Amino acid sequence: MCIDYRKLNQKLVKDKFPLPLIEDVLDTLQEANVYSTLDLRNGFFHVDVDEDCRTYTSFIVPDGQFEFNKVPFGLSTSPGVFQLYVSSIFRDLTRKGIVISYLDDLVIPAKDEKEGLEKLKIVFEVAKKYGLEFKFKKCQFLKKTIEFLGHVVENGTILNHLLRRHKLSENSPNQQQ
Repeated sequence: MCIDYRKLNQKLVKDKFPLPLIEDVLDTLQEANVYSTLDLRNGFFHVDVDEDCRTYTSFIVPDGQFEFNKVPFGLSTSPGVFQLYVSSIFRDLTRKGIVISYLDDLVIPAKDEKEGLEKLKIVFEVAKKYGLEFKFKKCQFLKKTIEFLGHVVENGTILNHLLRRHKLSENSPNQQQ
């Protein structure tokens, strides 16, 4: 469901909690050799809308008028609120270098598979405690190469995803003359 919140967004006070800078996130991955990525299921819907604010999220469909109990997509404040929520849950683990969060995407960098498994266990325990669920079809476990935030990360090297795709296509048998 897609709701047009443009008029409401003009009235909302912009959230002060920033999204992490992609460059900073990528920099923290450069010392690892093994990576796991986790994708949170139903991202924004993990966060409750304050009861006094639910009326502002209301929408009308043929069956009646409804309000969101969880943070909906389309509100200009949703990304910041969600990032604050995820960051607060994983704050201690982020400080220890166990996990990095960017909205509904988590990365667990490790020097080897053993450390990667230990870190995964810790992240899953915290996620379970807070009722977070993952889209396992989109998760990657203990990989040497991952795609994250539009970049390819491999053995501590960060490549722009489009650059890597271009290099691969240059080397394909169809391109050789």
